[in-house]
Amino acid sequence: MELTAAIEKRCSIRRFKPTPVEKAKLDRVLASGMRAPSWGNTQPWRFIVVQDKERREAIAKAAGQPFLNAPVLIVCCGVADDFSRKHHRQTLAQLRDLGVMEWDDNMLDNVVLGSDAYAPYRLGQQAMTIRAGEQIMIAVAYMTLEAVNQGLGTCWVGAITPKEVHKEMNLPDSVFVHTLLPIGYPDEDPKPRPRRDAKEIIFWEKYG
Repeated sequence: MELTAAIEKRCSIRRFKPTPVEKAKLDRVLASGMRAPSWGNTQPWRFIVVQDKERREAIAKAAGQPFLNAPVLIVCCGVADDFSRKHHRQTLAQLRDLGVMEWDDNMLDNVVLGSDAYAPYRLGQQAMTIRAGEQIMIAVAYMTLEAVNQGLGTCWVGAITPKEVHKEMNLPDSVFVHTLLPIGYPDEDPKPRPRRDAKEIIFWEKYG
């Protein structure tokens, strides 16, 4: 499917057919998420694919979303410590070694990783978690579009109780739950959602 068509077709699907989703299609969706842009190539996302019915129901209940009925549930998680100085340096050095960045060690250590603007670890755990969350959202957006390309539907579910999902899934403390992404074959064909007029949203050269 042409990209613009996928963007225009995508909408939130809340009713799914019980038809299993082929692994090849899931692999494409997940691969698209992994190709999303990532700050310093940190890639702080983690995707847990849950297909077992009882597990999906338990997670949905823990999330406060008991009506999720898709045959696949992707629990989108993050690792804030991927923005630690050590890991961030490793990913930046990898980019440098691939020729993406022309930085020597002094530039990398004292300018890039020594700047509050470029190095979230300098601002503490909360800033690292926020940055990781931003990266996850980009990856989820990519997955929703690839799902449309594969003839599938999704619903971005952010209204959850992350700590309860974390507990239900027995995740390590280093991992936080960000979003749920149910995925499957749509059992509805909702109308496109209205969008505000472009004149209210887009400005050229200056605001207003």
